[in-house]
Amino acid sequence: MLSKIIHIFGIVCIVLLSATCILLSHFQRDIKTNQISENDWQYTLTTIPSFFEDRFYDIRMNLTLDKKKKDDRMVLLEIDDASIKKIGRFPWKRTVWAKVMDKLNHFNAKVVSFDVFFSEEELACNAQHPDYLFAQSIKRFQATGDRFVILPYTLGRDYNPKQVDENAIRTPPDALFDYMVDTKERSQDFKLTLNYISKSVYPLKILTETGAGLGHIEATGDADGIFRHYQLVGLVEDFYFPSFSLLTYEKYTGNRPTLIIQSLDEVHIQTATGKLNLNNVGEAKVRWIGDQHSFPRITTWELLNAKDDDQKYHDLINGRIVYVGSTAFGAHDFRHTPVDSQLPGIIFHMNMTNMLLDGNFFQPKDVSTSLSWWILFGGSAIIIIVMLFGLALLDLAAVILLTGGMFLLDTYYLLPLGYEIKLFFCLFSILATYSWTTFLHFYTTSKEKKYIRGTFSRFVAPAIVDKMLNNPDMIKVGGEKRNITVFFSDVRDFTSISEKLTPEQLSTCLNQYMGVMTDILFENLGTLDKYIGDAIVGYWNAPMDVENHAYQAVKASLIMIEKLPEVNQRFREQGFPEFGHGIGLNTGVCSVGNMGSDKIFSYTALGDHMNLGARIESLCKRYGVQLNVSEYTLQAMTEEQRQQFTYRILDKVSVKGKTEPVTIYEVFHSFHFYKQDPAALAEYNKAFALRLQQKFSQAKKIFSALVEKYPQDKASARLFSDCQYMLDNPPAADWDGVTIMTEK
Repeated sequence: MLSKIIHIFGIVCIVLLSATCILLSHFQRDIKTNQISENDWQYTLTTIPSFFEDRFYDIRMNLTLDKKKKDDRMVLLEIDDASIKKIGRFPWKRTVWAKVMDKLNHFNAKVVSFDVFFSEEELACNAQHPDYLFAQSIKRFQATGDRFVILPYTLGRDYNPKQVDENAIRTPPDALFDYMVDTKERSQDFKLTLNYISKSVYPLKILTETGAGLGHIEATGDADGIFRHYQLVGLVEDFYFPSFSLLTYEKYTGNRPTLIIQSLDEVHIQTATGKLNLNNVGEAKVRWIGDQHSFPRITTWELLNAKDDDQKYHDLINGRIVYVGSTAFGAHDFRHTPVDSQLPGIIFHMNMTNMLLDGNFFQPKDVSTSLSWWILFGGSAIIIIVMLFGLALLDLAAVILLTGGMFLLDTYYLLPLGYEIKLFFCLFSILATYSWTTFLHFYTTSKEKKYIRGTFSRFVAPAIVDKMLNNPDMIKVGGEKRNITVFFSDVRDFTSISEKLTPEQLSTCLNQYMGVMTDILFENLGTLDKYIGDAIVGYWNAPMDVENHAYQAVKASLIMIEKLPEVNQRFREQGFPEFGHGIGLNTGVCSVGNMGSDKIFSYTALGDHMNLGARIESLCKRYGVQLNVSEYTLQAMTEEQRQQFTYRILDKVSVKGKTEPVTIYEVFHSFHFYKQDPAALAEYNKAFALRLQQKFSQAKKIFSALVEKYPQDKASARLFSDCQYMLDNPPAADWDGVTIMTEK
């Protein structure tokens, strides 16, 4: 009962948290600019939901952008690096800008919007003042009355109007009143955030007197530093003034937008193309057409050098908006935006103008918020209902289909319609609900598994326990045919060792030895079958698949051999006798599974290849080797894997109980004398081949030399004796070199 209450409480918390985050992310921009400062912890808390939502929205928005689409109504006149290099150091003289204006006049531009500040008077070097020449070129451009030039200035947020700021102009200059935004206010109690005009970049009087339009270019990044919002109107004193892009739109279309303020939650600009909702600062979120590649572009140098009869420039500029702005790297006029991490600032204005011209506006925030909640609650309800069936695959399929379907629905249907769905937390609710339920299920079932693990891990290998936990049907009597590599090891002369030790000492020695060897077995993906006195039995490739199991078995066995001196060192320090051991490996198909009764069983392997592995291990003592492997184990490895080991053939034997002979090999550990002496190993292999060819005299001579060099080599000594026996008792012509074993 308690677990169900916890389960339900957790889901309710997830859904309510997601719904709250959707609300916060929709209105976070208003909270930031109107209620709390960036230094307050409340601000940091409110930015977290919008951070995830905004980044996720950017991803989806970019998926819908048409990279080939261009807006030919606007042209970007670039202040680029090449133009600066050819014209001279930026900022350029006003005489250059006068020539630019005359060129644009000649090619009949409709609106020229400068993203360049003309706030400082230029020094005159001759009778005609450069500022005067530039002002005259603007007048010539606007002389027909249907063409316009727009100059920029900046705003600052006036949080504290009583505070004195030498750079602040809080009373609008007279020239600005010609461009006030028509405003309809429900009540004087509702005002947008107050701004001031930055004195340092306000245009020169000689330029404002030309009748050029004035638009502010204030922009503030979101909490993550990415620019997504554009301030379309700014409140200075009691008057609203248009932004750079809004005034450009007005002059280009002839449509005068109206600012309508119903309340702080209902602010919008009405244009001929639709209703554009604003926040309490006068900002709107930009719906992007793309980066600088989405607009026709020409460089300033190209324009200045264009011939007056050049039809290309006439077609490009005639009747269009020309935005003049920097794309030069050294100008540092770049913005981190959703479409480009280093977007020239002028493109920001052009995207907003495109949005105004096309009426490509967002739906009202309350509409998007309500729809986001419907998607949130609907998706969460569906996943909760599906999970009541208790089918893991169905749960996973439902999560994938729900999240994938919601992503596609929003990205390719709702988003193009202007709905700003807060999809991140809709998906979060579904995934968190699924994860919470799965976690609780895992927690309850893990208690049962803990009991199984505690019971079985004392008797079988961890790999077997894991497979039993994942597949309860394994806990039954029965088996399967598997190709495995079997492992047998035995302590040499254990009887004489045990006679020298007390039972407690013997137990200590065995535990230390078997602990080290078993750890190596497990570390190399082996499975422990059983301990038989001083013997260890194991195998690879059961119960779970082990790639290259024969190779893994040989590698693990060599590690055991090379670890034994370290074990014996500890034995010497404790006053115990040293251990020696022999290891036998064989590869083949065996029956593997739980053998026994329904109540008492053991996971083990049975079959001829299991028996052959035991026989091969027993031959270690006869041939004086530590690692004896069958031909089947070597054949199970790739040529590349075999080349990693050094080995020699020991004999072809027919073990007791088997009629078919098997070739056995010794694999050398790193400090084996034949591993250190390749020449001697080559002689051994040569002698063994001569023996099989019944050239016993030649073989005997080589084996004699090897025994003299390495008297500890029991295999060479046995083959030397065998050659002498064959010389004294010549075998039959069909002798195949097989040694028949009469004992196990």
